[in-house]
Amino acid sequence: MKLRDRFWLWGHPEGCYNNKYGNTGISRMTPMECCAYLGLRNVFMVPDGEHDGFQVNRRQYNKSFKTLNQVGWECFDACSKPEIVDRAIEEARDFDNISCVVMDDFKSVSPDGIPRYKRMPVSVLSDINEKLHNNDVRRLDSWMVLYTFQFGVDEKEDAEFMPYMNEFDGVIMWTWEEKDVPLIPEKFEIFKKQTPNTRRMVGCYLYNFGEQKQATGEAVKWQLDFYRELILKGEIEGVVMHTNTMADLDYEAYDVACAWMDEHGDEEI
Repeated sequence: MKLRDRFWLWGHPEGCYNNKYGNTGISRMTPMECCAYLGLRNVFMVPDGEHDGFQVNRRQYNKSFKTLNQVGWECFDACSKPEIVDRAIEEARDFDNISCVVMDDFKSVSPDGIPRYKRMPVSVLSDINEKLHNNDVRRLDSWMVLYTFQFGVDEKEDAEFMPYMNEFDGVIMWTWEEKDVPLIPEKFEIFKKQTPNTRRMVGCYLYNFGEQKQATGEAVKWQLDFYRELILKGEIEGVVMHTNTMADLDYEAYDVACAWMDEHGDEEI
């Protein structure tokens, strides 16, 4: 296996972040084009922008992903709409590389100040996983997103959240604002303690959404170097790069990511 086989794209409908988050460029790069551009072998497809009129034909996207190793679709609403899980299973019937689903912003706070996860019993997640793991197609895994600012702050809250986190097959650790990148080693040690029996990945933003500006090449390279070592040590199984929607705008961080993957992507691991 090559190092690039452990890398994923966090994909969105092309153009959905034009003129948003401080980005003034107009991008047209699709998720599959970005996988080819960055040299990635897997994708999580997250249909952001549907509420703004972006049309997401899931079957067409799945066809475009034919040459990728693994494909996963975002499904947070499965907690309130169980039929979403059935849809994922049926899509997996037609596309052999669909291997998982992911719940984005699982611990985010609703406008009323209540974390979204507190609106559901743990048993709902257990039922979702039972259906994903045991169906007439094949086992699909479940992943969730967890930001570094969402743990390691309040021990009581961390303990309260653990039963939810334990229901997932894997957790992806992300850092929302680039200013917090120096905290990643410390946060990762806490993350390891909270996921002793759970698969782990980490996310790397190629655009600084949290601070609404371009990511720096220096921060991206530091993260990729650090995460490579974690992969080699067996402490994480992969890295998720975010996202295709600025990849063709000549932003420094993307050029650095491309160069880094050119240098390291074909390393045997």
